[in-house]
Amino acid sequence: MTIYVGARDLSGLPFGTHQFVVITYSSRKSIKIGRKVYEAKLLGHNVYGIVIGAQNRGTLKVEMFEGADTVAAQEHFGEAKKTWYKSDYDTEMQLVKFKGAELSLEHESKLISLVDAYLINQSLDPISYPTAGAGYNSNSWAQSLIQHAGGKVKENMKGLDIFHNRRIPETYFTPICPFKPRVKLN
Repeated sequence: MTIYVGARDLSGLPFGTHQFVVITYSSRKSIKIGRKVYEAKLLGHNVYGIVIGAQNRGTLKVEMFEGADTVAAQEHFGEAKKTWYKSDYDTEMQLVKFKGAELSLEHESKLISLVDAYLINQSLDPISYPTAGAGYNSNSWAQSLIQHAGGKVKENMKGLDIFHNRRIPETYFTPICPFKPRVKLN
């Protein structure tokens, strides 16, 4: 099991990069995220994964297996074939390290609990998606998730990935009614 931060070209735009998270396994596995159970999809030869990304839906909304993120992960790991005559996502994947090591069950559990909390908090206190991505965007979300889970990964991917260095406050990734009042972003 490993965790990657992926970066792909923005859908329908000639420039810009969108970041997302992929948890990979060597066999099929099901994981409960929020109120749903998701089965890892085939991403490549003996590589299965859960693809998680924050999308522009007027707000910064987290979705599992969003179409473009999933195809980009499949292009990288080999399930989706790239050809010279068809546009692709130019996917880049960076391995997340936790205290110098790869992933453990403890890290996976922490990461999933942060996503669970964000799913609840996005419905109670959504973060508005900024005009032209200038604010908290998918890049901010992916990098914030990894940082709050205790991981380290390359932040600045190939292409224009604005606000990859802007962090969403940790309270958005914690259970409801945190000890400290929630920082309001809107």
